[in-house]
Amino acid sequence: MEEQEYLAELVRRTSARTILEIGFNAGLSSQALLAAAPDIRVVSFDLGDHAYVHQAKEYVDRRFPGRHELILGDSRTTLPRYAARADRPLFDLAFVDGGHEVEVARADLRNARALCRPGAHVVIDDLTPWRPWGVGPTAAWREAIADGLIVQEEVLVDGVLVDEPSEPGDRVWAWGRFL
Repeated sequence: MEEQEYLAELVRRTSARTILEIGFNAGLSSQALLAAAPDIRVVSFDLGDHAYVHQAKEYVDRRFPGRHELILGDSRTTLPRYAARADRPLFDLAFVDGGHEVEVARADLRNARALCRPGAHVVIDDLTPWRPWGVGPTAAWREAIADGLIVQEEVLVDGVLVDEPSEPGDRVWAWGRFL
């Protein structure tokens, strides 16, 4: 819940209006982002492996008609395909909560950057290297910082601002800007 509240507050704080989401799942983050302001538009990418993805999409469309698009498939192919159709960077903010393998998280960050305006905001979830699903996103985030792709602005552990992620946090995410 803290993360959804953070996302909505970040949208208000940054005046982001076009948002790229990688990892729609049950649609909770999309709902938080869309609820932040009446003119927000979210494009979500998801594998679509779970039946509830379609139910969540229907709910989001009823609650926020015409403001959400869901693209199904592997983000390593759907994001570049979407970028090829775009004539310019489209997004003010990217929320990356997709695959947990380092290769997938790395590709998601790089592909998101290609779709975002210069200086756009980026949030990544699951920076928990002490848990199996957090190793990949943490490594990809740190690599993106080291490579000069991203500058980190904040890290939160269970909704509390910290200098660095640390155990025993359950929900860890970071906010930064694409360079």
